[in-house]
Amino acid sequence: MYAFSQALRSLRQHLTSTLATFFTALVSFSLLFLLGLLLWNLDRVVATLERELEVAAFLKPGAQASDILNQIKTWPEVSEARLQTKEEALATLQLDYPYLAQAREFVQNPLPDTIRLRLNDPQAVREVGRRVARLEGVDSVEYGGALTEQLVRVLGGLRVAVNILVLLLLLDTLFSVMGTIRLSIENRREELRVMQLVGATRRFIQGPFVAEGTLLTLAAGLVALGLGVVSYRFLAQALQNLLPFVPVLADGDLARAAGAMLVLAVLLGATGAYLASRANLRETDL
Repeated sequence: MYAFSQALRSLRQHLTSTLATFFTALVSFSLLFLLGLLLWNLDRVVATLERELEVAAFLKPGAQASDILNQIKTWPEVSEARLQTKEEALATLQLDYPYLAQAREFVQNPLPDTIRLRLNDPQAVREVGRRVARLEGVDSVEYGGALTEQLVRVLGGLRVAVNILVLLLLLDTLFSVMGTIRLSIENRREELRVMQLVGATRRFIQGPFVAEGTLLTLAAGLVALGLGVVSYRFLAQALQNLLPFVPVLADGDLARAAGAMLVLAVLLGATGAYLASRANLRETDL
């Protein structure tokens, strides 16, 4: 209790440095929280695309569809395979384009029989597509693997860039906290000397400074969470209105991200304050 009361007193006495550190941490945590949520959401999008990834093998006229289907089902990479006849394909197409029903009476069905398959490992889509294309009776093969591969590469590049930015933001916050604690120590130099002379331990002396750094970053983290959650929900709602099929994070996901953010804020503030107080107390030989 003593440590927190002294920390609050020090925060009020050094309002300028307190506000500077608070807003530095606020910007860092807000960016960190939003970038983390956006990357997590992009991971969900890629995972959904991979689950929906499908290989379509278009058969030649007169091909033995059942034999090809049974052969494909034996492959270990294939989790599901089914035959879509050209009649079924035309009926599905007519659901999207009803006017085709009128032309059906005058034009012969041009669509081929198609074998559609899903894979256990979406990363094997290119290899499986090539194997299917070599089968006798298969005319051509299509799959959406190229788009997914591009998204995975983009996601990997974004992770690297975001990690570098996050590291810089955290270091900026850490050094800002250390500067605030150093100023507090300098202003309480005589008081701390007296405390040591009467037998106060170094840990007891450091307690208020660690509490000060923790309160600073925790307050900034709480405000950043409020701003981040409101901003993400606004963006998620706009995205859902524009693209309803794109998945967004649920409230449970936001709660887990918020908990991780608060733990990081506490650790960052306590670590910065501890390092600053230990270094300054050792330098002055209190």
